[in-house]
Amino acid sequence: WRWKAQGRGRALHSTMSAQKPRVIAVVPARGGSVGIPMKNIKPLGGRPLLDWCVRAAIDSGVFAEVYVSTDHNDIAAAAEKTGAKVHWRAAETATSTASTESALEDFVAKHSDFDVLCLIQATSPLVVPADFQKALAELTAQQADSLVTVVRAHRFLWKKDPATGVAIPVNYDPLMRPRRQDWNGELIENGAFYYTTKKHWDAAKCRLGGKMALFEMEEHTLAELDSAVDWEIVAGLAAKYGHHVAS
Repeated sequence: WRWKAQGRGRALHSTMSAQKPRVIAVVPARGGSVGIPMKNIKPLGGRPLLDWCVRAAIDSGVFAEVYVSTDHNDIAAAAEKTGAKVHWRAAETATSTASTESALEDFVAKHSDFDVLCLIQATSPLVVPADFQKALAELTAQQADSLVTVVRAHRFLWKKDPATGVAIPVNYDPLMRPRRQDWNGELIENGAFYYTTKKHWDAAKCRLGGKMALFEMEEHTLAELDSAVDWEIVAGLAAKYGHHVAS
């Protein structure tokens, strides 16, 4: 896979150079995870959790630099062992109430030399190098400002009226219940990673916005990592689908 400028020599936008853009990645990984202590470096399939996504990012060949943004010495050591660089994030961006955008703003303040920024979630061990490659190609083809990763799921959604208690279907008519093969399903954000152009970030300070593109990932990447049971399930999925590196 190689970067190819789109349409009349433009890469991403007419304001950007036709040269290959500088793309960098950051994995926010604070030490104070609440549900599972030190989740970001907890072993998954014999490897620290963040090792899975960092190695996939590095091996994709997409990124000029891959950083782990952290406030914890043990996470920093694990990040460096995977081959990532370390950004020491400000304490106020590493609390349980701080937004991811605040961590990104802290990161960009020190690392502003990029055309495209990729936010990668440490809790996404099922990403593989081709995901980053194909998603960047889609961002380029759409000449988009940002990109979100999604999974297609065939699930019927409901809500409950808080006043009456009545159940209300959200995305289908029960009187005309579709068969799976006759329905495209719903595209659900899986939070694996996001691409954001420098131009959009500077204008909005938000990972998504402007003209948005999406990259559809495999259904197994919708898995959550919030409990001990989740951990066992995802460990099995990672063994089968995750990016494995030579020991």
